[in-house]
Amino acid sequence: MTGFMSRTLATFFALGPADLRNLAFLYFATFIMRAAAFAGVAVMQDVSARTLDAFGRGLLFAVYPLAEIATVGYLGTQCDRVGRKRILVFAHLVTAAAVFLFIPSISPVVAPGVQPLLIAAFFAMFGIGAAAKVASTLAMINDHSSRANRAQLMAFFDLVTFGGLVGGFGSAFLALNAFHVSDEAVLAVSGFGVTASVIMVQFLVRETPFTPETQRGTVELLRTVLRNRDIQRLLPVYVPVVALYGYVLTFTDNLLGTGSEGSATAGQLLVIVASLGIPLGASLAVSGRISDRARLRRPFMALGLACFGALAILLALATRPGGGTDTAQLVSRWPLIAIFAAGAGTFPPAALAYLGDVVGHAVTGTAFGIYSVIFGSGLIVGPVLGGALTQALGPLAFAVIALGLIGISAAGIVFIREPLKFPVPTASSHGTWRRARRASWTSTRSPTSRWADSRCSSDCSSSCSSGTSPSSCTYAGRSRSSRASSRSRSASPSGGASVPSSSSRSGSSRNGASRWTSWPSGSARRGTRRRSCSARR
Repeated sequence: MTGFMSRTLATFFALGPADLRNLAFLYFATFIMRAAAFAGVAVMQDVSARTLDAFGRGLLFAVYPLAEIATVGYLGTQCDRVGRKRILVFAHLVTAAAVFLFIPSISPVVAPGVQPLLIAAFFAMFGIGAAAKVASTLAMINDHSSRANRAQLMAFFDLVTFGGLVGGFGSAFLALNAFHVSDEAVLAVSGFGVTASVIMVQFLVRETPFTPETQRGTVELLRTVLRNRDIQRLLPVYVPVVALYGYVLTFTDNLLGTGSEGSATAGQLLVIVASLGIPLGASLAVSGRISDRARLRRPFMALGLACFGALAILLALATRPGGGTDTAQLVSRWPLIAIFAAGAGTFPPAALAYLGDVVGHAVTGTAFGIYSVIFGSGLIVGPVLGGALTQALGPLAFAVIALGLIGISAAGIVFIREPLKFPVPTASSHGTWRRARRASWTSTRSPTSRWADSRCSSDCSSSCSSGTSPSSCTYAGRSRSSRASSRSRSASPSGGASVPSSSSRSGSSRNGASRWTSWPSGSARRGTRRRSCSARR
C-alpha cells in the first residue's frame, strides 16, 4: 500500500521516488517548526497585551522581521555557497533555543522592566531562524521542481506553513483565551515539538544537488538578484500583503477578542477559524496544480488579492462602534468567509512559483533570501502602521489598513509580466535581454526542435550563470515526428536565461518538465541524436 501511494504521488507531482521522500520529510519538519514558532508568538502576544499599549506591541513584534531582514541576505547567499542543509539545520536549532528560552523570560521572578527586553531578544532569534528556514527550504524545493510542478510544490510549502499557523498560533490562542492554559505549558509543548524537527532535518532530510557558488561574494550575489527587474516588480505586490498579514498576527485579539456579548466564545472562534482555515488550505493545494497546468501566475495572484479584499470588507462590517468585532455576525456569514478564503488561497503558491520562474538555478538561495526580505519588510510595516492607526482611528483602523494595502498590491499586479508566456531574464542574465529576444525570434524559424530534460538544463544554466567555464551535459531528443507536431521553440542565452515560447506549454518530458531546446538546423537534418550544452555569449 505504501509503495502504491508513493508511486501514485510521484507520478502526480512528476517527481522521482527519492525526491518525493526527501520533500515529504522536509515538509513535515517545516510544519512542526512553524507550529512551535507560531505558538511562541501567540504566548508573546498574550504576555505583551498585559504590559504594553498597542504601539509598544507593534514595535516589539517588529523586532522579529528586523532580525530576519538583517541576516537573510547573508544566510541566503550561504545556501548557494556551502549548501542548503547546513543552513536548514541551523534554522531549526535557533528556533528551538528561542522557544525554550522564552519560558524563564516570562516567569514572575523577572523584573517587569526587563521582560520586554528579553522578549525582544528571543523574537530576534525567531527572526534569524525564520531567515535561515525560508531561504534554505525554498531553495531545496526549487531544486526539486520544474516549471511543470513548481507552483504545486510551493503550494505545499505554503500549506504546511499555514498549517503551522493554524496548528500553532490558532491552537495556542484558543488554549490561552478559551481554555486558560498557562503560558509555560504552551511553550513547553512547543519546545519539544521543534526539538523533534531538529532531529528530523539532521537525519532524514538529505542535501539537494546544487553547484556551489564560490567565485562571487555575498554582496555580488545580492546585487545580481536585485538587478532582476521582475523581482523589482514583485516588491509592491508582495510587501503590502505581508504587511496586512503581520497586522492580523499582532492584533488578533483586538480583531476577534470582543463579541456581541462582550467576549467571543470558544464555539464562535472555532467556527470562524474553521471557515477560514479549511477552504484556504484546500485552495492552496488545488490552485497550485491549476496554475502549473495553465502555465499562468498573474490571474491567480489577482484573484487572491480580490478575495483578500473581500475578507477585509466582511471583517470591517462586523466591527463594533465601541471597538472589537461582533463575532456572532461573522459566524452568521461563514459561507461567504469560506468562499473568499478559498479564493485568497490562490495568491501564495502563484507568487512563490513566479519567483522561482524568474531566477537562475545558481542564485536560488539568494533569491529566496530576498523573498524573505520582502516578507520581513511587510511584517515591520504591518505591526508598526497598524499600532499607530489603531490608536488613532480605533475600530476603523483595520478597514483603512486592509483596503489600502490590498489596493497597492492590486495596482502592482498590472506591471508584472507572465513568466511562462513572455521571455523573462533571470538575475544572472539581466544584461542579455535584447539578445535573448532576438535569439528566440531567430529560433522560431528553425524547422525542428527537441525536448530537453529539465534537470540537465537546470544544471547547465547554473554553470553558465555562475560565470565559470560551462560544464557539458547531454540531451536525448525525441523522434522527428514528435518534434514536428509541436513546433515549440526556445533559446538559452548567456547566463542561463531560458526563453520558452508560449506554445511550449503543450507537453512534458519524462520527469514532468516543459522545456524545449533549439537545435542547429544542419545538425537536425543529419539526424543527430545528442549534443553538448554550452554557454552562449
